[in-house]
Amino acid sequence: MINLDTLFEIAELETKRLRHPYVGTEHFLLAYLKEYGNKYITYEEYRKYIIDIIGMSYKESEYVLYTPILRDIKNTCNNVIEAMVKILTNDDSIAYNILLSSGCDVEAIYLNIINTNY
Repeated sequence: MINLDTLFEIAELETKRLRHPYVGTEHFLLAYLKEYGNKYITYEEYRKYIIDIIGMSYKESEYVLYTPILRDIKNTCNNVIEAMVKILTNDDSIAYNILLSSGCDVEAIYLNIINTNY
């Protein structure tokens, strides 16, 4: 199992690939799916949802900025599961709202994450 800091680094890379100006919960979930997968949603599906809903910028940001929710998660969570629980149980989380608006079964995704043995 990769550590939490590594997952944040992957989220930053995903942000750059999407050319978004900030690292948010949606990028962290995308990084999680890239590394661990989920039987209810794939990395490719979720990436497409992000692009369909948020889009992509024409220019890569020069800075690494975190949204307030993800900054809080980075400062308070001790492991990947704890971070994912905070993301998928917070209705202000962009990741949660993208899943919901795309018709995904958020509860099934959540349960798959917390019941996975790493």
